[in-house]
Amino acid sequence: MLRNSINTERLLDILHQEEILCNSIEKSYNDLLQTSKEIEKRFTIIEEENSLEPKEKGKAHKMRILIYKGNEWKTRYENQREINQQFNQQVNDLEEKLKDLKTKNRFVIKSTNNEQNEDINLNLNFEKDQLIELLLNLNWRIEQELKTYHKANEERKSIQQEIHETRIQVNEIKEKADIKNHNEISHSERANISN
Repeated sequence: MLRNSINTERLLDILHQEEILCNSIEKSYNDLLQTSKEIEKRFTIIEEENSLEPKEKGKAHKMRILIYKGNEWKTRYENQREINQQFNQQVNDLEEKLKDLKTKNRFVIKSTNNEQNEDINLNLNFEKDQLIELLLNLNWRIEQELKTYHKANEERKSIQQEIHETRIQVNEIKEKADIKNHNEISHSERANISN
């Protein structure tokens, strides 16, 4: 089912690439053909000039240039007409190929449409069931992770509270010890002073 549509798209892409390649080759061929014709004309003019006597060469050369220039535009016009005819022929051929492809695709799509629809429906229902099961599984895991997070967060808060209370107690003990040490030092200094 999906293969046919993918194959059809692939074939259309290949056809499009072939058309582009064909057009570029055709253009290159026409350009080379035109260049070849121009070179042949110039070559014949040069050969004719070389076969003339020196006095006649100057006059003949001027006449050949005038004839060549007049023939050049005529040749360009004829070449352009040929190119246009070839392009029109290519366009017609491509339109026919496109029509053939469309009719073939319609036939293929109609013949396999019912079978493909059933296969697609089965596959989609199977995928839907799998996705629903995956969604339920993920929801359960999220709930479990959320419970674990809240429990860990409560434990963290209680530990922080215990640490805070312990620090307060340690500070109170240190203060009492400092006061006691201070009192003992004061008491021993008084005793030393009185002795």
